[in-house]
Amino acid sequence: MAEADISQQQLEEVGRADIVLGVFSHNSAGTIANIVRATQEGFATHFPESRGVLVNLDGGSKDGTPEIAQEAVLDKKSFLQVATPLSRISVEQFGMPGKASAYHTLFGVAGKLQARACLVVDGNVSSFTGAWVEALGRPVFEQFDFVSPCYQRHKYDGPILNGIVYPLTRALYGKRIRQPIGGDFAFSGKLIDYFQRQKPSDGDAGGFGVDAWLSCKASCGDFKLAQASLGPRLLTQTEPAPDVSTTLAHVLGSIFTQMNETASIWQRIRVSEPVRVFGSGCESVDDAEPAAVDIHPMVDSFRLGYDNLQDIWRMVLSPATLVELKRLFFKSPEAFRFEDALWARVIYDFALAYRLRLLDRDHLLRALTPIYLGWVAAHVLCVRDKGAQETQASLETLCLAYEAQKSYLISRWRWPDRFNP
Repeated sequence: MAEADISQQQLEEVGRADIVLGVFSHNSAGTIANIVRATQEGFATHFPESRGVLVNLDGGSKDGTPEIAQEAVLDKKSFLQVATPLSRISVEQFGMPGKASAYHTLFGVAGKLQARACLVVDGNVSSFTGAWVEALGRPVFEQFDFVSPCYQRHKYDGPILNGIVYPLTRALYGKRIRQPIGGDFAFSGKLIDYFQRQKPSDGDAGGFGVDAWLSCKASCGDFKLAQASLGPRLLTQTEPAPDVSTTLAHVLGSIFTQMNETASIWQRIRVSEPVRVFGSGCESVDDAEPAAVDIHPMVDSFRLGYDNLQDIWRMVLSPATLVELKRLFFKSPEAFRFEDALWARVIYDFALAYRLRLLDRDHLLRALTPIYLGWVAAHVLCVRDKGAQETQASLETLCLAYEAQKSYLISRWRWPDRFNP
């Protein structure tokens, strides 16, 4: 199928827009009507002096999503709909080849409509309200170029984000963007023009990959960054979630690809700086006790990986790191602790191995899974009896460890043979 496009006639009927909101949908019948109505109400309530246009980009829904969206529209003169060339478009899907094309189409529409702000939301978000339009759009109208989301989560939520993605991208690019792969963003016209001149790598074309690509490019360029507090983010899951190994391979593959392409930039950055948050912040919440987590299967997976993956781990990890993992192997589950500096070095070692292609990249990243599960077990033990503020403090300590170990990463990156056994 050819790349999705919107006809010139459709654009002329709409005219110009100050703010464009794109909804990426795929089998979103249960949520799309609320998003459509809440978006147009949000335009009217929070930007009454501005022209708002809603664009629904649907990735081949089979449940009537496009028809439901059309029926829910309050102002049909400010609504555009286009079928994208991808079969799946939700940010929660993985390995998807077409989300970058959907962004390209949306950015093209926003550019032709001369929009000052372009917002993106996932069509499967059930917690979306008109307040999100204000939260994401207002910073752009106040001269910010890139707005990433902040969601309220419980302390066990998002371990890949908390343990790897946030501290790693923060250490690399020096920007404390809490949700680099959040899925709900806002962009200025200036940033859209820049994105349209860029081309994501193959590994960045879908799912979290393109989200990481957008965040990285915005962080590396001369753009003003902000964050918007959106409260809790609840999703209607329409397809089974992938396993942990698949998730890790997809997320880290895109981030490690960006590391390779931006090495000349991140090696010059030594400290991180806060990014302004519009709203109440990005902290975890205490309003409900999360379900208990059994750490024993995770510790068992770590030990099984230690027994079966020694050949790969020796290729990837430094001798000192291997010694520390051996010590962990003999710890009882309740005594299982993963030092922050050790965990940061593990991630940095895998990033270097990815760069050097020491073995098949997908196989490499999946070999990280047992170590990651060991870290998650230790993290659960660390924060089990902590409240929101203490949990946030633990995360900050982890981020500082990533930053402190960055010199280790740079040394290995520049002289990869130095630590070989």
